[in-house]
Amino acid sequence: MEEEVVLAVMDAYMLEISANDLAAMDARQTRDGMTYRFVAREDGGWDVLPRPNSYWVAPERLDDHTYHERYWSPTVMIRGAMALVWAPYEFQIDGQTAHCGVDVFSFAKIDGVWKVSNSMWTVEPNGCGELHPENPGMIRPRD
Repeated sequence: MEEEVVLAVMDAYMLEISANDLAAMDARQTRDGMTYRFVAREDGGWDVLPRPNSYWVAPERLDDHTYHERYWSPTVMIRGAMALVWAPYEFQIDGQTAHCGVDVFSFAKIDGVWKVSNSMWTVEPNGCGELHPENPGMIRPRD
């Protein structure tokens, strides 16, 4: 089933983010894609920070922190060579939850391979209580 293939690519990408494996992330995404990070402000607004995919895999981004990103309850939509995954997530830095939010990843099937093409996510430091799943067995990728 194509939905499971797309989720397997999403799982692999999350594991690469968690491993801080910039080369693997670079190979799995389109270099000319874009990301939009929506950071919740205390006044209820959002700061929108656009970046090209290449920003996230630039060598100067490599650091000594440990990261762990996981998601659950994905909604997957596929039409031809285009797919979208919408899912709540949690992001940890050095073993501590930094924030939760919602990930939206688009994928393009290029030469038979699903690639992360564009993404958006919210950064909600106070959103974990609302977004966490009731059933921890839903969390992906499964470690």
